[in-house]
Amino acid sequence: MRAGNPAVPGAARHFPGGFLRSASRFGPGARLGERSPRLALALSLGAVFAFVLLITLPFANQAFHIDDAIFWDFAKLNLESPLQQDLPEYRLMGVEIPNWRDTHPPLDQLYMSAVMRVTGSDAELPLHLGFIIFPGITGVSMFFLARRFTRNALLATLLLLATPAVMAASHTLMGDLPMTALWMAAAALYIFGVDRDSGWLLALAGLTAMLAVFAGYQALALILLLPAYSWLKGRLNWKTGLPLLWPVAGFGAYTLYSLARYNALPRFKHAKGLSLEGSSVIARIEGNLLQLGGASVFPLILAGVFCLRRRRWLILAPVIAAASGLALYYHNSIINFPLATAALFVLFLSTGALVVIAIWSEVQVQLVQAFKNRRADTDFIFLAFWFFLMLATIALLLPHATAKYMLPFLAPLILLFFREIEAGIKSASVLTGVSVAAVALTFLAGTAVSAADYQLAQTYKDFAQTLGDRHHPEGTVWFVGEWGFRHYMEAEGYRYLTLASTAPQEGDLVVRVGMMDWPLDSSVTDRLSLVGSSAAQSGSPFRMMSLPANAGFYGTHWGKLPYTFSGQPVEMLDVYRVGPPA
Repeated sequence: MRAGNPAVPGAARHFPGGFLRSASRFGPGARLGERSPRLALALSLGAVFAFVLLITLPFANQAFHIDDAIFWDFAKLNLESPLQQDLPEYRLMGVEIPNWRDTHPPLDQLYMSAVMRVTGSDAELPLHLGFIIFPGITGVSMFFLARRFTRNALLATLLLLATPAVMAASHTLMGDLPMTALWMAAAALYIFGVDRDSGWLLALAGLTAMLAVFAGYQALALILLLPAYSWLKGRLNWKTGLPLLWPVAGFGAYTLYSLARYNALPRFKHAKGLSLEGSSVIARIEGNLLQLGGASVFPLILAGVFCLRRRRWLILAPVIAAASGLALYYHNSIINFPLATAALFVLFLSTGALVVIAIWSEVQVQLVQAFKNRRADTDFIFLAFWFFLMLATIALLLPHATAKYMLPFLAPLILLFFREIEAGIKSASVLTGVSVAAVALTFLAGTAVSAADYQLAQTYKDFAQTLGDRHHPEGTVWFVGEWGFRHYMEAEGYRYLTLASTAPQEGDLVVRVGMMDWPLDSSVTDRLSLVGSSAAQSGSPFRMMSLPANAGFYGTHWGKLPYTFSGQPVEMLDVYRVGPPA
């Protein structure tokens, strides 16, 4: 990460205390249209929108998946009762819940309700088409951030959109990408507002930050992130600080609403308490490094770029050795951890660890520069703060590692990635070649993840819709499972079986799904006899959610790696018949 160009007009800025100088690459006075003609700007934005359509339209009819079903349930409720944040008589993970309070703020489901009203449909296609606006906002915001922090704005934007984490999130209805889109828009507006001393841009940034908080509570981190930028630029004052009252006031008002209606604070998570035990924290750190190394930029290029400068390749050997030792341990102690999976584990973990070490080491270099009263790269310091703030928050406060939790720190990661390329590769043609290769290979990985995700979601829908024709049930059909599987089974009139229920009668069918299961009452399980299994097969060995393959793209509960290769079925669904009472 280089220290900027002192020849850029306005680049040197003193910081509070007078000890730190800014080396902004393009200067805080840079305007949106300075660096390229308006036609080139329009063509670049057109390319961004075209790429957004490329990564979304082929998957626009994806079946509801993962937590889409919960957001859909709240959206249907909000059609009649906007802002109601509890579902009466709800069931989740086999438990009956008299009033299930949402663990997400209301913006996502309110927007989904609006799409339902406008289109007159609650089906997959119109909802997914309505949600294309969010990868669009993500792309435009990233484009202007990249214009501010790099020389390759278009390629940096395409790389972000091509990552498996962003591409897969673009095909769901969950709140992660809407929150990230608004987060990035707020950051871009605020940065340009500070650089241009624009009151209206700063006000718009504050309003957008408030909307981001209403889409996801993680966006409260903007209250720390945004003033860090104005402080680093020596412009933290009432004008740059006042817009931050928007997200604070918005969240405060929502908290008062929650207290008035539910006599409780907003609900942030499913389970009570937070595991800060050493083993739990270490497992989450490991999981986040694996997701970072596998579900962001294509790992070989990501690792290679962060080894370009300052002899960072010297840390490759110890990092790979440590990852290999851990992989060997898992290979010997876990049944579904073959050598091929172990090799991917080493690649992903080594890449994630290398990136973190490289950025952290550069932080130390820049801080030493600052304390010696020399020119420091404050753009880098800001991006590194953004990256580490969210990485630490996710590892310490969230329950497990998952690709979608990475979304808030992918933008600074990719901006730092391009700054590394631009500082480490002097040849323009080589730089362009590496950048294009990064986009192309990352796009292939993102497409593979998205295709596997599409097939898994469709498996549950197809099974629910064909179960009756294949098994001709005469009694009640019960099922055990969550996600889109629950949504489609309930749509067919089948009944959710809780872990304490003893309701199944002789002749009823019970369906259990491989990836989502819970123990049933022994009076039920003792009477079950298998009558059929449905194995969802795939022509591709690529797996992104599979217990047998140890792939856990949506959570390390299901597998250590974000994706692996395996010959195991995509999913197994077993059908049992209930026998007579013992």
